[in-house]
Amino acid sequence: MRRLLFLFSALTFVGCTTAQPLAVDLSPTAANGLKLAQQSGCASCHGSDFGGGTGPTWQGIVGQTVAFKGGESGVVDREYLIESIKYPDKNKRVGYSVVMPYNNLTDAEVSDIVDYIEALSN
Repeated sequence: MRRLLFLFSALTFVGCTTAQPLAVDLSPTAANGLKLAQQSGCASCHGSDFGGGTGPTWQGIVGQTVAFKGGESGVVDREYLIESIKYPDKNKRVGYSVVMPYNNLTDAEVSDIVDYIEALSN
């Protein structure tokens, strides 16, 4: 009975842990982008599985049209993602009150993170 109770408790605990990034087929640069995103704190707002949170989802976002504060909108593409990571206060999204902090990522690191975001949309 104790073993059964322990097993049930362990399974319940595992089921309550945070989600993990999606298992997608990643290129070497996208895999590095995932690692960088996890190490740089991106997951704290975009979700541990990058499905959203206080920041927008990364899953399936490429190609979507998003609304910006001020009434404009735009399509999420590579250029938009790079600009949003490098200059987070430039195009603030409707529905998100938290402004993404500036970071110290290099252009190559930003490119790898964008490769990962693009992989989540394939």
